[in-house]
Amino acid sequence: MSTRRPRKTVSTTASNAALTPNTEQLRVGDETATRPPAPKEKKRDRAPFGSYLQPELQRQFKAACVLQGIEIQDALEEAIKGWLAENPSAS
Repeated sequence: MSTRRPRKTVSTTASNAALTPNTEQLRVGDETATRPPAPKEKKRDRAPFGSYLQPELQRQFKAACVLQGIEIQDALEEAIKGWLAENPSAS
């Protein structure tokens, strides 16, 4: 039986740049310059709320929100406030 040759191992300093992973973020066009971080939006205090809707009604509601450019939670809040205004005994 012959002696085995030692296996090649990967060193910490890569000898082939093509095999070294690129850990930088992709930059395109004007994004090559450093930008200041975007200001954080103020979080609104909202309690979790869950409900079940018929699938078709949910699809129509979601589509209407997208077409108007508003978030579903904002439309729900507006709808609930309107319903409470029309039904004062419920509040």
